[in-house]
Amino acid sequence: MKKSLLIQFVILLSLVVLANIVRVDSESAESNEPENREDNGINVDFDGDRKVFCTSSDLESPRFGGVLTLAISGEPEHLNPITSTSSSARRFNENIYESLLGYDYRTWRRERPILAKRFEISPDHKTFTFYLHENIFWQDGKPLTAEDVLFSLKAILNPFVDAVGRRSSYSSVSEAWTEGPYKFLVRTSDTYFLNLESLGEFFVLPKHIWDPDGLMDPFTVSDLINPGIVNRNPDIRSFGESFNKHPQGRPAGMDADPMIGSGPWKFKHWITGEYASLTRNDKYWNADITYVPGFSEKGGYLDEVIIRFISDWTAKLTSLKSGDIDFAPRLRPIQYFEQTRSPYFLEHFQKVIYVTTAYGYLGWNNDRPFFSDKRVRQAMTMLIDRESYNRYISYNINIPTVGPFYLYGEQYNHDIEPLPYDPERAVELIEETGWIDHDDDGIRDKDGVPFRFDFSVSSGSKNSRKLALMLKEDLRRIGIEMGIRSLEWAVYVENLRDHQFDVVNLLSVLDLQSDPYHTWHSDNIGNRGSNYSGFRNAEADSVIDLARYETDPDKRNALLFRLQEILHEEQPYTFMHSIRNMAAYDKRFQGVKWVPVSPNYKIWSWQLADGTGLAPAP
Repeated sequence: MKKSLLIQFVILLSLVVLANIVRVDSESAESNEPENREDNGINVDFDGDRKVFCTSSDLESPRFGGVLTLAISGEPEHLNPITSTSSSARRFNENIYESLLGYDYRTWRRERPILAKRFEISPDHKTFTFYLHENIFWQDGKPLTAEDVLFSLKAILNPFVDAVGRRSSYSSVSEAWTEGPYKFLVRTSDTYFLNLESLGEFFVLPKHIWDPDGLMDPFTVSDLINPGIVNRNPDIRSFGESFNKHPQGRPAGMDADPMIGSGPWKFKHWITGEYASLTRNDKYWNADITYVPGFSEKGGYLDEVIIRFISDWTAKLTSLKSGDIDFAPRLRPIQYFEQTRSPYFLEHFQKVIYVTTAYGYLGWNNDRPFFSDKRVRQAMTMLIDRESYNRYISYNINIPTVGPFYLYGEQYNHDIEPLPYDPERAVELIEETGWIDHDDDGIRDKDGVPFRFDFSVSSGSKNSRKLALMLKEDLRRIGIEMGIRSLEWAVYVENLRDHQFDVVNLLSVLDLQSDPYHTWHSDNIGNRGSNYSGFRNAEADSVIDLARYETDPDKRNALLFRLQEILHEEQPYTFMHSIRNMAAYDKRFQGVKWVPVSPNYKIWSWQLADGTGLAPAP
């Protein structure tokens, strides 16, 4: 599920994604930049060679037992691991189910064995062979085989399964098959660089649970991508419709048989509107495997993990302070810096600031006459005091960024410096393009068109509105009139897809390996594609096309570095900041580790000093 189209779809439909940035003039407001105090907590970054960050070290002798209670903002609609798209559902599924490959903690490429003990790629980079471990068992005791892997891929590719966005990541797949119980092979039609990422990423489901009647057995993968065959076989539709509402998918609060996965945790209970819980899988097959010295991914030490659904920020912090929860993965800046400074809190809780793969930006509609010239877009970036926005509203925790790739990933070009805050140069650039007040009415104009545009904000975003208000005043001083359109989120999204906006303020969440095609290639401007800004550049298109099918990572990254140079020159977006989040957890817990991948923490490593100390019986 790693192509940018799905990422944009999930972001736009399931998150309130407006960037947490706004400028406040230093003369009219007190700086929110935190002092260098011990109560600011620990900063977790992944620059240099640091791939994993530990904020509470492992116990010398790891102990089993105990319960962790944490809070997340959203409650899943269901837990079907193929059709669900919400991050809240993934919090459960990634612990109950497993994939063929995981991220290598040294490189953060998806090359670490999980269900597959090894894999091979053919010389033409179009055939992928996965060799499965032979000792894997589902939580009901039945063996996991290559037939389960093949079935899971078929489920994704079945056009009647509600997985349109996920399915787009497998458009290169032309056939898949098994050779014996522990060998799974896939053939692709091209050398798309994320093919291994997608094939290694999907959750594997137990075929005997999800398709007990074998409806998918007669059909090959090539059948499922052939519309003629699909339309002639009603069993394909019948399977898809039943799969979408299968009781294993756990519609919220549904009383059903136990969810069966292969992962280190088992589903226990769900009380709608309150919480759901996981218990440790004491028979987890992978419990003793270590991939990185000092950083083992095992079956988990805790007996149970309770995940409470608390959307209100104040209630979440209150629950943490009262002991109703042990871990708040997200806190607001004012909570983190101002409301968690008491001696009691600092004695009992560890505060953490951790980097994410998200970045905030302003997107300019390049088809509007005001923003069709790159010099005007450069000027708009130079008119925004990004450092002040970060300092006064975000407590200076976010990190300047210059492009649409993960800040600490191998695709990011660190040689590019952000454009400076330079209003004088901005005015020069605007006037170079002919935007001058020809009729002395106080508004710049060109060819009879006044420089007048709207800043679209979501009605639920206070900070985006504050940013718009400050920018409005700054632009008024130089003869540009900007209105503010406050829109309900559903309307906001529709306008974005239809390119009916002048400028928007959004946040985008990246994968560690990102494909820029859907956002930046001119192919995706029309037909409600994801190139919302309408960015067109022939060299950028060529670079993207080459990068997508380049199999050498170094050559591919060089192409993506060039793409970022083009974007920096063209400024279709004003790239603001790489976003960092704030958290706090009870200091009783040890083995707390942070990683770049969402949700940025791994519950299997958490330990309690006052646990039983006893490993579970096999």
